[in-house]
Amino acid sequence: MERFPPATTLQPVPRAPEGGVPRHEHQALWFTLARRKLASVVLVPADEGRPVADVAHALAEVGRRLGDSPVTSIVADVIDYDFVARTAALLASTRRSDDHRPGSSPLEVIVAVHSVLTEPLGLALVQAAGGVVLCVELGRTRLEAARQTIELVGRERIVGSVVVP
Repeated sequence: MERFPPATTLQPVPRAPEGGVPRHEHQALWFTLARRKLASVVLVPADEGRPVADVAHALAEVGRRLGDSPVTSIVADVIDYDFVARTAALLASTRRSDDHRPGSSPLEVIVAVHSVLTEPLGLALVQAAGGVVLCVELGRTRLEAARQTIELVGRERIVGSVVVP
């Protein structure tokens, strides 16, 4: 039987209303990631589809509202080599040791990418980030696609998973 990485799986994370207050589910995900003391994460869809931009933006908004250090959300709508190089450099630069204030999160950069099954350049961002959150779409994600994504990303890189509607 296949063994999946130790990860935190949360209840479905609804998409945040545009311009609205982040939902409780986004707050819970933020604090789950904060416990991991990550400076950067990449949100990766487990199957083909668009990036989960609303989750990235909502997480960044939670961080901003909590007054943590500035949090940037980046949505990789179009990935080319130049974008990957600049974004990977940004992700790599966030790897700091505990230089954040006690009780806060060091999370600075959240990147939402397309599926690495259809856009393999996203793997460069996965490798540069502190961790990966696997995003599963309820009723749409195929099990085989999720397995392939986990294999490409690397089980050891996955710090959690969320279910998105």
